[in-house]
Amino acid sequence: MSVRATDRAVARSSPGFSLFELIVVMLIVAIAGAFVVPGITSGWRSREIRQGTRKIAGVMRALRERAVRRGVEQVLVLDPDGATFRWTDGQQASLPDSVAFIGVRGGWRDPDGSARVIFYPNGGSNGFGVIVADRSGVGLQFAVDVEPLLGAVTIREVRG
Repeated sequence: MSVRATDRAVARSSPGFSLFELIVVMLIVAIAGAFVVPGITSGWRSREIRQGTRKIAGVMRALRERAVRRGVEQVLVLDPDGATFRWTDGQQASLPDSVAFIGVRGGWRDPDGSARVIFYPNGGSNGFGVIVADRSGVGLQFAVDVEPLLGAVTIREVRG
């Protein structure tokens, strides 16, 4: 049985990928992954920082509203560990693991190092501000401020 020239041409042009083509594709995927993975992790950290900021601001707003509605002072305490906070009725919450309070301004300090903000029945507060950021203190940071006269809670991005 003899093999004709046209049969050999068909055999050489069969569909499929050569080893070289597969290696080139793998190299392109590896290079793309090297650029994408850092973006994913920084996006994840950014999301956690934003989530922690909204969490503490939400608790502050709720305590201010509760103080006005009930006519009784409401107290928020930020623990010195930099990540947990508790309030008047014994409830407590924590920031995500990679997020912490890296700076506190105003309020009152307890002997154990915790910071205390008080919301008064007239809607005011003792004035307070906290910076929420990655535990390293590098990158995205937000300031949560409590205005003393009206007790309004605001969030702003801090450029550092």
